[in-house]
Order: sequence, then structure tokens, then C-alpha cells
Amino acid sequence: MKKIIVAIIAIMLTSSLFASDVKATKAEKKLASDMRVMLDSIVDMQKAGFYDDVRVIKKATDRLIVSLDSLLAVDPASYLPKEQKHAGKFAKKREKMIRMYANDLLESLEAKQYDDVIENYNQIIRQCYSCHLRIRRR
Repeated sequence: MKKIIVAIIAIMLTSSLFASDVKATKAEKKLASDMRVMLDSIVDMQKAGFYDDVRVIKKATDRLIVSLDSLLAVDPASYLPKEQKHAGKFAKKREKMIRMYANDLLESLEAKQYDDVIENYNQIIRQCYSCHLRIRRR
């Protein structure tokens, strides 16, 4: 009897997990995927910076910029709680700032202004952190 009850509970939990995944739209799934790409890009930028690998920094920064588009494709009000429905404007502003700092980073890299590259990288991290702090904190 205990095995049957445990099996029923396991099925209910599993079905609720699948149901929550079904609720996510295609755009939201792409956003989640692109967020992972953005994180990987930032990590790659940092690693390449330690080894002075300009090619990898450029490649990772370009990957970050391309991934930013999905931040504009999904309306955060569709998946955020009601009290955060206006956070979409904040997220869109962060996207613009990240894009600006990433482009500045590439320009500074070309000009071999490495202090500016580091400052732009720090600003990108700051933008990401501020958005995650506001939107993901529930």
C-alpha cells in the first residue's frame, strides 16, 4: 500500500513539473536558453581576460550582444508576479546598457585601452546583477 501511495505522489509531482514547463512559452524558453548563453559569454570574457586572449574576448562579447535580443522579445509581465509587472521597462533599460557597454568594450579592445575594457566588463556585470536582483528576487 505504501508503494502505491509513494507512486501516486511521485506521479503527481512529476506531472506538476511538466505542467509548469508547458506553461512556459517558446519565447520564454528561448529567453532562459539565451540567459545561459549570456552567462557563459561573461564567464568566457573573464577567463580570456586573465590570459590576454583578445580573440576569445571578442567572440564572447559578440555572443553576448546577439543573445540580448531575446530580452526584448519576451514581455516580462507575462511571467512576473503582478507586483513586478512594471519591471519590464527596467529590464529593457538594462538590455540597452549592456549592449552599450559591450560595444564600448569591443571598441576599447581594438584601441588597446585595457583599463576601459575592464571598466566596461565591470559595468556589464553590474547591469546584469541589478536586473537579476530586482526581477528574480520574489
